[in-house]
Amino acid sequence: MQIPFNPFQSSLIFILIFFFSHGTNAFGTMGPISASFGEYELFCSIDASGKQDVICWGKNTTSPQSLSSSSYVSNIPAMSALSGGEGFLCGILANTSQALCWAATSKQNADPVLVPPSYRTTAYSHIAAGKNHVCAVRGSYYSDRDSGTVDCWQITTKTKNGTLMAVLNDSFSDQSVTNLEMNRVVSGEGFTCGGVRDGGLVCWGPNSEDLKVSNVSDSFAVLVAGRTAVCGVSNISGDVRCWGDIEPPPKEIHFVSLSGGARHFCGIREDNHVVECWGDLNSSLVPKGNGFMAIASSDYTTCGIREDDLLLDCWLVNASKPDFDPPLELSSPGLCRSSSCEVNEFDFNVSALNEPDLTSLCVRQDLRICSPCGYNCSQGFFLSSPCTQNSDRVCTACSLCQNSSCLSVCKLHSSNGFLHWHHLRRWVVITGSSVLCLLLILTFGCICRCLICSRGQHKTKKQSKSCIGKHEQEDDDDVNGNGNGLLHSSSSVASCPGLPQAAAVIDRYVALPRNVEPLLKLGDIAELAVRENPSERPSMSDIASWLEQIVKDGLIL
Repeated sequence: MQIPFNPFQSSLIFILIFFFSHGTNAFGTMGPISASFGEYELFCSIDASGKQDVICWGKNTTSPQSLSSSSYVSNIPAMSALSGGEGFLCGILANTSQALCWAATSKQNADPVLVPPSYRTTAYSHIAAGKNHVCAVRGSYYSDRDSGTVDCWQITTKTKNGTLMAVLNDSFSDQSVTNLEMNRVVSGEGFTCGGVRDGGLVCWGPNSEDLKVSNVSDSFAVLVAGRTAVCGVSNISGDVRCWGDIEPPPKEIHFVSLSGGARHFCGIREDNHVVECWGDLNSSLVPKGNGFMAIASSDYTTCGIREDDLLLDCWLVNASKPDFDPPLELSSPGLCRSSSCEVNEFDFNVSALNEPDLTSLCVRQDLRICSPCGYNCSQGFFLSSPCTQNSDRVCTACSLCQNSSCLSVCKLHSSNGFLHWHHLRRWVVITGSSVLCLLLILTFGCICRCLICSRGQHKTKKQSKSCIGKHEQEDDDDVNGNGNGLLHSSSSVASCPGLPQAAAVIDRYVALPRNVEPLLKLGDIAELAVRENPSERPSMSDIASWLEQIVKDGLIL
């Protein structure tokens, strides 16, 4: 093990560590959601009730009710952060910053807190559970000081009843790191790694040599451990660096959060918050349609907190049917902290949850959750509003794209064709509505005129009238004409009572097409113009030419 130190970069690295402190969630990694490894897999997360309570779920569990009968679940106090180990989980108490661990089974443990007595009253700012050990950074969780020395202890199993207990052990007592101040730690199978306050990465423990971590001077915004590997996001380059039996992902992808399993790693992309995974896994099983606020991995399962609704989602890395069915409860999108949000972060606004009685997701009103901003959207969505101080960017479905600004993102047809298409639809709607309204007004006016004329005729005894070329005298009860020769002759109509008379008046005074052929042609043009396939639609010049010809031929009023 080597402890790198570069005096020329120490001050800069310290600043970068302070400003970029996004949480990660995996084996031995701290976050708002975490999982235990091994035979007894259990996922737990901090809820979004404002109390920072812990909800847990196991395999094929539709709700936490199946676990609530066990006192270890119902008695877990409010937590600031969680970390999972081999068959157990740990956390930092929200009210005291003290460490607390519990088993992932319903067995009652000889040690109720799984923390050695000498460390039970110590405040910690960071905690990391490994296969059978725990390491934690000293210091109050909500303190402005983000670094401290590290305490480690071992979690052992009693052979008689299989219960767990915490003991002090020299396996993780390394004199070279005893006095080092670290800002974060992660633990795996027989090793722990920590980011040194003054820059660099150091690892210790029985299996730390297998990682081959040496001469690392970078500081890391994100640090995560799997069973036999460790990865981190460099503060300087933004790339992911890995040690152990895992290869890093492509350098062009940047991440704001990471999680590690037995032989796979996953990360939340910086641009659109979509999850990308690498290693030994079936990548087609990773959800692509949703962005995530936080993720956590067990050996072969990954669960995450979705960014659009804060609901939980789980998937296996090498199977088509998930073994975990998380509860339908909202989880905290991140860890509560006392410091202000920095550049490229937003303060999560609890009003987005539409809960009138909920004013904060943290146990104290002076705390806040700062989450990394996104600047892009997943496939099928376009960016409609950028990230602000109090809200993340807003992504809108491409089906709602209404202007040229989202055409290239949604991969729709060209801007000119798009605008012409929308102008054509608007023209058809406006023209059709205007013609229909004109016809209704004319028809109503003619009918009213006929009714007025009919009432005037009832006031005379007898009146001569002409009805479509037929002249006769009638009594008052049979008068139908207006006596003024308003109705012109037609050989196709024998009498003119009621609506036929109104039609005759319209025919005399309103110039309408003498046949329906022009209207049928207009309907054909409209049908061609609204076809779904753009290649089958006529050009605007063709449509204008056709309309002009129809007007000349048959629509001259």
